[in-house]
Amino acid sequence: MIQNNNPPIFERFELDSGVSLSVNSNRKLKNIIVKMFVMADLDEGYTSRSLVPMVLRRGTTRLPDMQALRRHRESLYGCALSSSVTKVGEWQVVVFSLDIVNEAFLPAKESLFEEGLELLRELIFDPLVQDGAFSGEYVEREKEFLGTNIRSLVDDKNEYSIRRCTEEMCSAEPYRRHELGSLDELDGIEPAGLLDFYSDWSSRAPLSLYVCGDVDPARVRDGVDGVFSFERPEQKPLSALPAVVEAGEVREVREQFEVNQARLVLGFRHGVRPGDDAYEALALLNAVLGGFAHSKLFQNVREKASLAYTARSWVESTKGLLYMACGIATENYEKALEISLDQLEAIERGEISEGEFDASLKTIINQNRMLEDNYPALVGGDFVWRLHGGELDLDGLRERLAKVGRDDISAAAATLRHDTTYFLHS
Repeated sequence: MIQNNNPPIFERFELDSGVSLSVNSNRKLKNIIVKMFVMADLDEGYTSRSLVPMVLRRGTTRLPDMQALRRHRESLYGCALSSSVTKVGEWQVVVFSLDIVNEAFLPAKESLFEEGLELLRELIFDPLVQDGAFSGEYVEREKEFLGTNIRSLVDDKNEYSIRRCTEEMCSAEPYRRHELGSLDELDGIEPAGLLDFYSDWSSRAPLSLYVCGDVDPARVRDGVDGVFSFERPEQKPLSALPAVVEAGEVREVREQFEVNQARLVLGFRHGVRPGDDAYEALALLNAVLGGFAHSKLFQNVREKASLAYTARSWVESTKGLLYMACGIATENYEKALEISLDQLEAIERGEISEGEFDASLKTIINQNRMLEDNYPALVGGDFVWRLHGGELDLDGLRERLAKVGRDDISAAAATLRHDTTYFLHS
């Protein structure tokens, strides 16, 4: 794991309630951004875990419906409250977000931050319960919405093809699961069982809270400690990082669908995680390969060969995967596959021009600098790095990127192992 020698972006506190608190104090922000990450393994309960925050948003014990919640938010100067579900490697994470005006910029309202925290606590930990169960009406309504969202995943054929490639490549691994859940499991969820699931999970889940704004970290710590002062059972630790899965013989999967444009997705394994020594070289490899318009895939598959409508690559570092994807005509499958793989082999041979290298390095460093004022991205990035045993260090990333040479990129390319070829066509 790379050591961070630069000043930390966040000040850290470990609270008695088990909440891990990270605070970024910055005068550029007029609002205060709060994010609570509630974590779990990406296990068999993933569909229930996806449904829970949707039900929680409908009402709390004190504010039992969305109208009451809205009125209370308006009394807090229109604070925004939301939730989302994502996966980080083989973990599932529910994120609750609060965006509230900093009371320092108001004529009077000395406890606005604490009141916002209390609303967030109520939403997560004090749900509306009726006769020992979640509201049946709320559960059924949100099951309908979640089912619609899951079914709609097939509508975006680009995302669908990537998901299907992942399911085939990771068929025996938790990462095959989509964070929204599955329709088969959704049908069997009942209000009482969902409450039991929620109660066990939320009482033992690791909790990570981030606060960004023009704030005093000590006051934030005291405010969070006061609001989230409940006693919790011993936390259920997350599973350790999964072992790197070696790619076997390349699998080819073809699927027919009514599509105007075929999709070719190639899945590779590399095993590099945030904080590993090869992390920056892998990032530059992706930039040279297909991360941008100057990259080899775009220039050779799309521009020169005119085989693809789109051509790109990206890294899934939390699982140790890299993808290449093209939108093509069905009859161009063999040519597009050959030229796509040729680009990776060329990088492995060291065929990286000075222009490709310079453009890739400059673009990544510029993206890195833009993160400095993108506080949701800063929080998300640091959260991922913390899960992998480190912390986000933008200055350190830029310093390490500047030390990567073309030989390092070629070496990173040599570690990629082609696992799965997925082709969606009409």
